[in-house]
Amino acid sequence: MNPRLPNSKKWTSFPKEYLSQIETVFQEGFKQHLKARKLVVDGRIYKEEIMLRVGVHEKSKLSQANFEISMNYQPNVSNDFVEKIYNCIDAAGSMMMDWFESGDEMEFPRTWKETDFENQKVFMQFTTDNTELESKADELLGADKKSLIVDEAEDSEDALDLAEESIEVDEDAVPPKGKLH
Repeated sequence: MNPRLPNSKKWTSFPKEYLSQIETVFQEGFKQHLKARKLVVDGRIYKEEIMLRVGVHEKSKLSQANFEISMNYQPNVSNDFVEKIYNCIDAAGSMMMDWFESGDEMEFPRTWKETDFENQKVFMQFTTDNTELESKADELLGADKKSLIVDEAEDSEDALDLAEESIEVDEDAVPPKGKLH
């Protein structure tokens, strides 16, 4: 899951009991649509943002339909957290219902798009990332997501930066640019 706000680097997962309750709500609400599909629920709390992802995975497919919701969050406002989670659940449920009713053909924004939902400003996007495959890839790469607070601020998405960090380059052995022969 990728946050909407660029300064969202450190996060913590929704409490397990919340995730379990959210999953139960979606299992019961979409029972007829989830017969041969697996439901995947994930939530993150950032300093100024709350994110919820509700994914639907069909066993025969690599991709997973993800309904992602993001809302601004103010940790100092009482009950803001619970209210925002409820709003995210409602918005994700609405997206899922539209998707199921359209026969999985509904077009949703592929990047964060602001929308008004029940008099609240929410941001929605649709992704096809497979949560289970991402988790296994992180495990293979040694990414530790078990701590309560995950800090992604130091991660670089530039493959060259990552390679340079892990491999010492002998500058004398590398030919100057443009002179490979």
